[in-house]
Amino acid sequence: MKEEMTSKERFVNALEMDGVDRVPYGYLWFGAGDAVLQRMGASMKDVYYSSKGIAKAQILAREMYHHDNVMSPWGCMLAEVEGFGGKVNIRDNGYPTMDGYLLDSPGDYDRIDPDRFIKSERVETVLESISLLKKALNDEVFITGFMLPPLSLAFQLVDMTNLSMGMLMEKEDTHDLMNRINESCILYADKMLEAGADGILFDNGGSTADLFSQEMAEEFMFKYTKKLYRYVQANEGYVISHNCAVHAFHEMEMAMSPDALNFSYGEVDVIKERYGMDCVKMHRKSGCTPRYCLKELAYSGICLMGNIDSNIFGNGSSADIEHEVNSCMEAAPECGFILSTGCEIPLNTSHEKMDVLWNALKSHF
Repeated sequence: MKEEMTSKERFVNALEMDGVDRVPYGYLWFGAGDAVLQRMGASMKDVYYSSKGIAKAQILAREMYHHDNVMSPWGCMLAEVEGFGGKVNIRDNGYPTMDGYLLDSPGDYDRIDPDRFIKSERVETVLESISLLKKALNDEVFITGFMLPPLSLAFQLVDMTNLSMGMLMEKEDTHDLMNRINESCILYADKMLEAGADGILFDNGGSTADLFSQEMAEEFMFKYTKKLYRYVQANEGYVISHNCAVHAFHEMEMAMSPDALNFSYGEVDVIKERYGMDCVKMHRKSGCTPRYCLKELAYSGICLMGNIDSNIFGNGSSADIEHEVNSCMEAAPECGFILSTGCEIPLNTSHEKMDVLWNALKSHF
């Protein structure tokens, strides 16, 4: 092991459960992005559809916050929706919002055209931003693509109630929809890797008992997402599976064998019953929020990426941020760990709070 690694070497070694010179620091989406845009003299609207703007913002964010990876697309979870022809509302100082659903029901699956999707202007912008990041950063930094896996994407294309009814009453149409979405996802992942992404983070937060049963997740999420993960890994890309849901099906996540699991919350009572761990006591703080502690997942053979509570940046003090970092570092496994937040740091987080996070991590070097 080198005495000092590049950011990419450090990140990859953690993903491969190998030794690192220090714990890698992972960045999600565009955390604390307002401060970055302010320094650029730009608004979200200025850079959202600009491949150069996306790349420049990510490079500047890394300079400001010191993380070991960059990510594109960072704008929000609607890039694929736009690629399929969906409409969004663009805002100057925040992520776009959806302007209705593209499909009325799973029976409209024939409106999902994978070939047209992969040639869309929105997808081309994302791919060009990855190419620009690769050109600028070469092999010094881990370049992370971002996309929604099939079920999470389906919930962005069809109203949740209508999709859930389709799972129960129109299973054949729903599977046809999932197959078309999955084909599109595979094409998108392939192009991301070709453009220079080292791996892809998939937001699998739609796989949760908050929305449907484990049996439904197995039928409509597991086989499609696993096929997508396998494709990325077979083409020499790393898979990071993100699921910050409170009642996430983490055992199912592990069964898909991602290279890393990025997670946040969990049920304290379940952890205590199943693993004999007291989350509240472990964090030595009364009122600990329900969350998955690291050690109960640490023997999975899969890199863990987390699990700082991102809400702490909105209403927490510097001491609270330091406490989150220290708690995660103390609970972390000896190898196969990337310190990160369990979900995105709010856009309006100050540069000063990001410095607190970084300095807390540095104290453990």
